Amino acid sequence: MVQIQSVHLGELTVGEEDLIKFPKGIPGFEEVTEYVLCDVDGTYGYLQAVTQAELAFIVTDPFIHFPDYEFELSDEIIHELNLSEDKGVAIRCIVTWNSNPTRTTINLLAPLVFNISDRQGKQIVLQNTSYQTKHFLNQPSQSESGEA
Repeated sequence: MVQIQSVHLGELTVGEEDLIKFPKGIPGFEEVTEYVLCDVDGTYGYLQAVTQAELAFIVTDPFIHFPDYEFELSDEIIHELNLSEDKGVAIRCIVTWNSNPTRTTINLLAPLVFNISDRQGKQIVLQNTSYQTKHFLNQPSQSESGEA
């Protein structure tokens, strides 16, 4: 078992099998290579650094919010993460929270890709796409805003 201190979640006790390795880190945080994914409410979670209590990213499954979200993984990424159908792949995107919910954004340009079986992860940057780093998450639909 591993004890992790988290500014957001307090003290966590997780098994070695729950650790996710990012061999090259996450861009901007290359020196941090071990994280744990902590579900908060079934929609959002934290990707918490094992060695730095203050380093955690709010993440979500982008397909919950954007069912048409899609991209192809390059052969290089598939090889690097040793991905295959029998290992399982998970995708999460980093959320930038805002006290005004309509200003909360999601980074669809640089998703986190996980090899579930091998507990490996990598943040990739999509090429030749219209996705951006700041897509609004909580825009009211016309029916919610009172329009018919």
